[in-house]
Amino acid sequence: MSSRAEEDAPLGLAGASRPDPARERLGRLIGRGSILLAIGLGLIAFWRVSVNPRADDARIVANVVGIAPRVSGPIVRLPIHDDQQVAAGDVLFEIDPEPYAIVVKSTRADLAALDGEIRNARGEIKAQESQVVAARAGLAQAEIGLAETRATYDRLQPLLARRFATPETVGTARRARDVAAEAVRVAQAELVAAEAAVLELAPLLARRAAAASVLEGAELALRDTVVRAPFPARVVSLTISEGAFARIGIDTVTLIDTRQWWVVANFTETELRHIHEGDAARLDLSTWPGAVTGTVESLGFGVTPLPEDPFPGLPIVMKNLDWVHLAQRFPVRIRIPADVPPEALRVGATAAATVLGSGSPSGG
Repeated sequence: MSSRAEEDAPLGLAGASRPDPARERLGRLIGRGSILLAIGLGLIAFWRVSVNPRADDARIVANVVGIAPRVSGPIVRLPIHDDQQVAAGDVLFEIDPEPYAIVVKSTRADLAALDGEIRNARGEIKAQESQVVAARAGLAQAEIGLAETRATYDRLQPLLARRFATPETVGTARRARDVAAEAVRVAQAELVAAEAAVLELAPLLARRAAAASVLEGAELALRDTVVRAPFPARVVSLTISEGAFARIGIDTVTLIDTRQWWVVANFTETELRHIHEGDAARLDLSTWPGAVTGTVESLGFGVTPLPEDPFPGLPIVMKNLDWVHLAQRFPVRIRIPADVPPEALRVGATAAATVLGSGSPSGG
């Protein structure tokens, strides 16, 4: 009966029950080829990730510096505007210089007065030194007189016993010697007094040095009322106007240092062994079409996971999933080449980085 049913079956149904062998072979080839292609693409992707790590979590960074004045006062001049590019030495703002100019004028007057005192003291010292010279000459003359009268007495005194000299003559010689000795003592006292009267310039010179230092500080403060850009930079987040009070040590203007830019890309800890300082890296900047080639400058050696604030008095239990291990990411700093146009460089702009290799492993 089965053969009879097969004979009675329509020709179309009988043909469909027997698949085409060629089509079956083609399907098997396509299936095997798809599997091999998937395996090949997976190996290629694994190879590229291992040899050329890529990070899409990257951003453009530069040094952002706050500029604080070294003197305080109201801002009387503000020649800059927000997002302006400034060159090194350009004026950022100027603080009211009048109080500092007054201090400079006063300290200059004090220094001039001291200079006058020193000049007068030099003249007095010259006169006093002349008196010392005269006192020394008087002492020398008195000593000569004493020596002569002493010699005369010493010569006459032995003659008295042999009656070759009278007592009056010897007595006169003795008195002359004593008078000469007293004159020497007076001349010595006058010399000591003259030497003691000579003024000392050291205290005045010390006062002048101190006044000169005060003047230098006052002039420096006056110069510091004009605050200039220390390097080529771009002004950002400018929120002040003329009349604002600038304070010592408090940032008044924020600058982006435009001399050097980087891309900071976060790579997983398993990829860091394939990255070395000096490696070339492809940088895809969201602010610029095409790609640029940067240089790996440094690899991060420490990160801080986001902390959670615990409730006081309760034990801290970290939320760990033992069956899931997430690789930590570390920042890698890649220097952007200098030929990238300034308009493409904005702090915080997104980027992607692919390390191309060819650098040498860094020590340490």
